[in-house]
Amino acid sequence: MQTEVMEKCDLLVQNRNLIYRGFMLEDSLMQVIAATAFVDRDETTEVKAIKECRKLLRKKHSAFSYLRGNNELFISSKMALSDDPEKYLNNVTEIYEKLQRGKFIGSIFRVLSAVIICDAGKADEADAIIEKTEDLMEGMKSAHPFLTNDEDTCMAVLLAMTDKKTKDILKELESTYLEIKNDFMLYKNSAYSLCQVLTTFDGAYKKKCDRIRKLSDAFNEAGIKYGKEYELASIGLLVNIPMEPKDIVAEVVGTAEYLRTKPGFNFWYMTKQTRLMFAALIFSAVHLDDKAKAEATVTAGTLTRVIAQQVAMLVVVATSSAVAISASTNN
Repeated sequence: MQTEVMEKCDLLVQNRNLIYRGFMLEDSLMQVIAATAFVDRDETTEVKAIKECRKLLRKKHSAFSYLRGNNELFISSKMALSDDPEKYLNNVTEIYEKLQRGKFIGSIFRVLSAVIICDAGKADEADAIIEKTEDLMEGMKSAHPFLTNDEDTCMAVLLAMTDKKTKDILKELESTYLEIKNDFMLYKNSAYSLCQVLTTFDGAYKKKCDRIRKLSDAFNEAGIKYGKEYELASIGLLVNIPMEPKDIVAEVVGTAEYLRTKPGFNFWYMTKQTRLMFAALIFSAVHLDDKAKAEATVTAGTLTRVIAQQVAMLVVVATSSAVAISASTNN
């Protein structure tokens, strides 16, 4: 494992530990996600600043707001990293309300989508991005009504921020899915998410799909089962890394093993597949060379944050639902 990857891991662990001590009652995965926000900036977590931002968030939003709940620590961390926390919160709130128009139920994924737009520095372009996002969601639902749902909003926003035209995005997305779906027969929803990630990057879709197959084969040959549920999309971040698939796999597995020895990343806090995903995210953010980054329509760093945040939220939602069902059954 290279020094830069190890340093990123150490900073992530350090930031996670600071957040854990400051917010012990928060979900363990959301603690890691909040920590990644500071790692993206190569900064050490400032717990005091997060707590001050949380006070402001609670002052402006009720306990029933989708900007709070599972999102509260994440949003507070984002605010703490901004130059003007209150302005950042106002921008996220305004964009979220625009994404909510015509919808009766709130969504943690539309909150994340609002954050994506703000973090990209495109708050002033929000109306056009949202319009394109809605067109993309409509096109995806028309092609795959059972695969497209609220969870896809985040990736639709990322796709909407590319220079590609809506019809071209939908055409490439469909071609990519038809090319790759048989490789993940039992995980069609996850495969579709993976295709969304691949479509954000430039390049021929068949070439990207072939690269995914080689990476999947390399993981299998190494005896490693890469997650095929919510984690699967993250493997898409490895396609542009200029290394042999077997070498990429060896580095990702080594990074995961390194994380496994750290507090907050062992089996008490996350599954092997989730830890492997975080390892892939860290590795991809470090190893994409300048050429690959330039070729990517959306930067790997943005994709890394979105996938990590979305996976954590999905796991938290799934866990909460399971607890709720268990409680109702017992009653």
